[in-house]
Amino acid sequence: MDIKTRNIWVLGGTGFVGSALVKHLFINKNNRLNLLIHKKADYGSLENINAITGSINDFDSRWLERYPPDILFHLARPSGSNYITRKLRSSAGERANRRLVNILCGIPEPPMVVYVSGSLMYGERSADEPAYEDSPLDPASYARFYYRNELPWIEAQQDGLLDVRFARPGWIAGPSSWFMKFFWKHFTLSGKVPVYGDGQNPMSVIHIDDCAAMIDGLSLYGAKGSNLNIYAADTILQSNFSKLLAKILNAETENISYNYVRRKYGEVTAKALVSSSPMKTLYPALHRKTRIQFPETSALLADVVRLLKNI
Repeated sequence: MDIKTRNIWVLGGTGFVGSALVKHLFINKNNRLNLLIHKKADYGSLENINAITGSINDFDSRWLERYPPDILFHLARPSGSNYITRKLRSSAGERANRRLVNILCGIPEPPMVVYVSGSLMYGERSADEPAYEDSPLDPASYARFYYRNELPWIEAQQDGLLDVRFARPGWIAGPSSWFMKFFWKHFTLSGKVPVYGDGQNPMSVIHIDDCAAMIDGLSLYGAKGSNLNIYAADTILQSNFSKLLAKILNAETENISYNYVRRKYGEVTAKALVSSSPMKTLYPALHRKTRIQFPETSALLADVVRLLKNI
C-alpha cells in the first residue's frame, strides 16, 4: 500500500462535527473512508464513501477485517434529553465502547484511535488557570455523562493497549448545534444577541471547519497516545463574544439570566452555557501545522454568519 494512503473509519460521521470531519477527509483522495452509520442516515450525501450500517453496540466486527483501519475517528456518543436518559445511554455507551476496545485490541495491527471529546471534560477553570492537555479531568455539565462513555478509551490509553488520542475542542462555532440554537435563533426572534448569565465565563472558540482540520492534525502530527486541545485565537469572555457577534449583525446585546435558562432548558444546559472552560496547548507547533483558516474570533464569527445567511 502507498504510505500516503490511509484506510480511515469514522464513527458518528453524520453529526455536526462528524460531517465536517468527513468533508475535510474526503478532500484528500489518498484517504479511503469507511463510515459506520445509522440505518436512517442520509445515504445520498455519502457518495464515493463506503457506508456500513449499524452502531458500535452491535455492528458486525468482520467489517473491520474486510476494511482494516489505519485510523479510527470516534465521534459517536449517546445523547439524552434528561438526567435519566443521559444516565442510561452513557451506561450503554460504556458497554459498547468496551466491546469496541476489545475488538480493536484483537486485530493483528490495531489502528490509531482519535476520540473526539470536549473542553467540559476539564471542568470549571478560571482564566488564570486554563486547561492544558495534561491537566486532570474533572467533568462538568454534559461531560459528567460523557465521561463514562469515554472511560474505556481513557483506560486503553493509560494502559497502553491502543494508540488512543483525545481531541478536546472548545466551543465549536458553525451553522448548527449550540451556536444556532442559543445565539442565532435568539437573534432571529428578538433582533438581539444574548449574553447568558453575567457573561464573564471565558471561552475557547474554534470554527467548525478548523476544528475538523485540527482533529485530523492530531492523527497526522500528534505523538502516539497524545491529546490535543482544539481552539483558535485567545480566550474570550462570553460577553465580548456576544459583542463581536452583535457588531457583525448590527444589533444590540441583551442579558439572559441563568435562572431563566435553567427553567427553560434545565440545569445541565444552563451550566454548559455559562461554563468557564479556557484552554491552552502544550503543542503550539501542531496547532500551526494545521494552518487554520480563522485564527481570530471576529473573522470566525463573520464566516459562520455568512454560512447561516445562506442556509
